[in-house]
Amino acid sequence: MEKHHEREHLALVIGAGVAGSEAAYQLAQHGIRVIVVDQNALPYGKIEDGLPMWHIGLRNRVEDEIDKKLRHPKIKFLPLFKIGKDMSLREIMENYKFDAIILAFGAWLDRPLPVPGIEKFKGTQLIYLNDLMKWFNHKHEPRYDGPQIEIPDNTVVIGGGLASLDAIKIVMMELVMKRLKEKYGVETDIFTLEKKGIAKFLEENNLRFEDLDLEGGSLVYRRSAREMPLKVAHSDDPADIERAKDVAEKLLNTYKEKFKFNFIPNAVPVDFEEKNGRLKALILEKTVSENGKLIYTGERFKRPANMVISAIGAVPVKLPEIPYKGDAIDTEGPTGSKVKGYENLFAVGNAVTGKGNIKMAKEHGRKAMEEWLVSKREPVAGVTRQFDERYLNDTDRRAERISDFILSKPIPTQEEVDHVWELVEKQRRSIGYTTYDEWIARHKPVRLEEILYKNKNHPKQ
Repeated sequence: MEKHHEREHLALVIGAGVAGSEAAYQLAQHGIRVIVVDQNALPYGKIEDGLPMWHIGLRNRVEDEIDKKLRHPKIKFLPLFKIGKDMSLREIMENYKFDAIILAFGAWLDRPLPVPGIEKFKGTQLIYLNDLMKWFNHKHEPRYDGPQIEIPDNTVVIGGGLASLDAIKIVMMELVMKRLKEKYGVETDIFTLEKKGIAKFLEENNLRFEDLDLEGGSLVYRRSAREMPLKVAHSDDPADIERAKDVAEKLLNTYKEKFKFNFIPNAVPVDFEEKNGRLKALILEKTVSENGKLIYTGERFKRPANMVISAIGAVPVKLPEIPYKGDAIDTEGPTGSKVKGYENLFAVGNAVTGKGNIKMAKEHGRKAMEEWLVSKREPVAGVTRQFDERYLNDTDRRAERISDFILSKPIPTQEEVDHVWELVEKQRRSIGYTTYDEWIARHKPVRLEEILYKNKNHPKQ
């Protein structure tokens, strides 16, 4: 290794997704050298493994944007480096001189389904959302070695956000495609079916849903359709809140009609039934909502369930060195990005907000960095379907503050700089990393739409 790299301010960003890349880019724009590490081969986070594959345009747009940021000459990307496995956060903080460390990893641990004993079916008849999305997005790849899932009739999805709607759509489309092929010899693909919807596709083929002899999948939510977190009110004004509830209810009903699933509101799973070691049914308890408070009524009923998909949210992996408040990192400061008890440790994204979507990821990413440039700043990494420039601008302001914080500190010594680069270059050599573009090209998976376009002249979306 060639020693004596240029002396300059150094920052470490852990997590290269939407929030991490945004935070790194903002710091780099202020002349700060940034090392970005990620546990995965690709830097895209849940854009790759959490956003359903039919969002082709959004996925490509966000991944291109991440690529542009991580190509910045002041940014060095180190993939396949997992904090806690390859090196602990404490080891990094004690042995390497970084002016600031930004935690930008997302929420990758599914929140356990709170039904006593049901974990015995995990991986077979209990599937968590992260595993479902990884399977759905990548099962067509020749080298796919992740979870293997076969969705049966009478699959029940638990949850109420946009992710749960994605899950029930996947359930219904997989069931219908399989039954159409088996019973009628009719073949289609996921992109056509998602775009047209099950109801319209069946109508075009002179079929009804009843002709398929399917019970279908069910979506169970603890509150009513109007209370589903599908639309955020712009303000606390009661009229605005009611409008948001109207939109949520309308969206849910539109999805139901288009994809033919069952919706069971005001119910929570509390128990299950099994036979010969196989899950057969969920026991649900009815609920009511009074002034926003959820009340269990004690009235229970049975719902057949050959599989349960839990989409009730995810939490970040907890690091032993970090203080937590519930499932989120305990932070302070104007933008809530400075980790309590540390001077130069910041957190952004899902690890702080507990909310995983693209626009909030960028918002948090920028705010965190601004706080650090001036005093602090923060990003977020996650999944949603919206892009909002307001969040990008807010993230920029936060990044500005973090950059100011870094630039106010003494530049690391030559020895400290060389020590950091020795770590980075050693790790890169061990995995065969050459350049960013070469690495991405080597590891980006084959896309289903590309296979269909090549084999069937399927229109690219």
